[in-house]
Amino acid sequence: MVPKLPSKASRNLGAPQFDTRNLLHYFRLMPDRRFLFGMPGGLLSGAATQSRARRHIRRDFEAIFPGWRDVEAPHDWPGMACLSRQRQAFVGVVTNCPGWWAAMCYHGNGVAMGSFCGKLLADLIQGRCPEHYPQAARRHMQKFLLGRARRLIMLPIYAGLRLADR
Repeated sequence: MVPKLPSKASRNLGAPQFDTRNLLHYFRLMPDRRFLFGMPGGLLSGAATQSRARRHIRRDFEAIFPGWRDVEAPHDWPGMACLSRQRQAFVGVVTNCPGWWAAMCYHGNGVAMGSFCGKLLADLIQGRCPEHYPQAARRHMQKFLLGRARRLIMLPIYAGLRLADR
C-alpha cells in the first residue's frame, strides 16, 4: 500500500522500519513523500484473497497510524509469501539444476530483500564475487516436511500468529 502523505506528516520515517509482530509490518517514507506500508504476503491467491488482504492491510495501517486514517492509498499490490525451511533467503544456483539461478524466500520481506538479493544474483551470474554475500544466503534449501501437504498446516499457523500479534 502506498499512500501519499500530507506535508504535515513530518516524522523522520525515511529509513526502513518494522514492528515486532510475528507477521510484521514494514514501512518507510519515500523521497517523494509517498509512504510505503507493507505486511507479509499471503498463502493463497485470487480475487477474494486479494480483497481480504487489501482490507486487512488498510485496517492495520489505520490502527498503527490513526492520524493518517483519511490518507488515500492509490496503489497496492498483493503477494504470496515464499518461505524456506531454514527461515532464510536463498541466492545462488538451484540444487541439482545446473544453469538455474534463484533469489527467493524473503519471508514476507521481498520489498527490502528483493533489491539486495537481485544484485547478489546479478553478480553471481556474471561470475563476479559479490562484496557482501551472507553465508546464510548460500545454504541450499532443505525440503519441507510433508511436501505439498504442508500448505494445509500453514493456514492455521498464520491464523495462530495473527492471534498472537493482537
